[in-house]
Amino acid sequence: MVNEKNVDMESPEIVHDHDTQEGSIASKALNRQFWSRKEYLFLTGGILIQAIMYAFEVNLMYGCIGNITAIFQASSLSSTLPTILQILSAALVPFYTKVSDVTGRAQALTFAMVFYLIGYTIQGTSNTFLQFALGQIAYGIGSTGMATLTQVLIADSTLLINRGIVFALWDLPAAAMIFITNPLIDPLSNIVMHPDLNWRNVYLIIGLVALVGAIAVLTPLWYLQRKGERRLKAVGEVVPRRTIGWLLHEFDTVGALLITLGMSLTLLPMILARSFEGNWSNPKILAMFICGVIFLFLLVVWEIKFTDRPIMSMKIWGNRTAFGGLVVGFVMTVMASMNWQYYTLYLVVSRDISFASALLLERGYQLAYLVFQLGTALLMKRFNTLRPFIWVGIVVHTIGIGLMIPARHPDSSNFFVVITQTVVGAAGGMAAIASQVAVTGVVAKKDIATVVGATQLMGSFGSAFGSALSGGIWTQYLPGRLAAHITGPYDEFMAMNDPLKYIPALDAVTRRQLVEAYSDSQMLMSIISCAIAVCACFCAFLMQHVDLKQDQKEQDRIASGLPKKELIEDTKN
Repeated sequence: MVNEKNVDMESPEIVHDHDTQEGSIASKALNRQFWSRKEYLFLTGGILIQAIMYAFEVNLMYGCIGNITAIFQASSLSSTLPTILQILSAALVPFYTKVSDVTGRAQALTFAMVFYLIGYTIQGTSNTFLQFALGQIAYGIGSTGMATLTQVLIADSTLLINRGIVFALWDLPAAAMIFITNPLIDPLSNIVMHPDLNWRNVYLIIGLVALVGAIAVLTPLWYLQRKGERRLKAVGEVVPRRTIGWLLHEFDTVGALLITLGMSLTLLPMILARSFEGNWSNPKILAMFICGVIFLFLLVVWEIKFTDRPIMSMKIWGNRTAFGGLVVGFVMTVMASMNWQYYTLYLVVSRDISFASALLLERGYQLAYLVFQLGTALLMKRFNTLRPFIWVGIVVHTIGIGLMIPARHPDSSNFFVVITQTVVGAAGGMAAIASQVAVTGVVAKKDIATVVGATQLMGSFGSAFGSALSGGIWTQYLPGRLAAHITGPYDEFMAMNDPLKYIPALDAVTRRQLVEAYSDSQMLMSIISCAIAVCACFCAFLMQHVDLKQDQKEQDRIASGLPKKELIEDTKN
């Protein structure tokens, strides 16, 4: 457990900052200065229990989702699900950060958790892929808020020097859950191996686990927020009542709508074009894409010229360190989304193994990512630096992606697959945790929710863009490779949408040719990922040093443009 210094509970300093956004008074109720050490541990323990529950449910859900989409005969459309989720996330992240500032963290997180559980319920009761996708939308509304606000809670309640450690601890349970959930995947969702199973039990289990996690984090959160509100009232500071119209203005509803329309209409055609007659020459697809580009242009104009509450504050973009950290996170998310969207399915097809076995082969990435996050956080605290970890992480990550190109060949050894996954995961975890702490370390406390939201927003952009690119390659490039490799008759629809049933029935020659076509698509995704890594390398070198030992008052002072304390003292001397 992270050791936090005891705080003075007798005379907490209430900072009356009237230069903040109007709604931020509510966020002051959740203040470390109001808590005892036991209360801090109560909240931290709840966050970590929720992290354990979340790691279990997410690992189980995404381990089973390949089998479930195959049941609906929609394997080639599986990238539409994360794309839709991340489009929603991009629009909702600013909403959650604003609502949590206006109404309080507890209210906003409760709202998110309700949608989170509703999404699982809809998915578990769906009978078609469309119903399943609608469940994913409800789940996305909830998971966006849960992920965003949990990070805000950690940033709110943790000293900067320890922030990377707590961020990493929240992610770390996923490392153990890789092995705990893996034996459950096929017995719960693989109808080829277990024809009599009921895949809906997956959602019964994860729904109950998610409920336990929600109770664990919301109980201390509500208690501490109510306590803070009482302390604020005692000094005469009251949260003003706000109208719906005021909230919509603060949230920048127009900007959120333009983001949703722009991303949807530009990214989804990349995945869906193949299913329309005429492909990209179809007027509907062209109209969708052109309208999407127009909406994105209007978004830029709106954010620069018309709104005084932009979704992405220019103050954040104007800071070199924040800008570099956000771009690094964006590029690395694009690379991850492209490389792993269809990779599990490819391993199943090319190596004739189950989804559970394929997940073990590729999970070297996730395991190394999580372990190196924590190790890097501890080293950052020890040496009070973070930029070298970002630089080394980005360079090694790029080299690892390059090694993945030959590792995508169907004849590459399992050892080579695991090693490349592990190298990329270790480097990715190192760079990700360092850039995340850097971004939260260069803004004032009143902007913590905003900058965490910006981090999540860029992650959503990156994930949606990467998923759409991989979906476009899979649906556009793969059919051509199938035609080029396969010399005999074959069913393109079944080869792309229900390969688990279709491929085992093929003769050895056709099967080998199909696997080679799959391999070509995978290697192209890795080549593109390697090419865009150059952007992350450049932006990483723009970042400046962040003093991890500075307290929140000093961080606020520097963020507001005032000189450091030591500079003032030197001037006096």
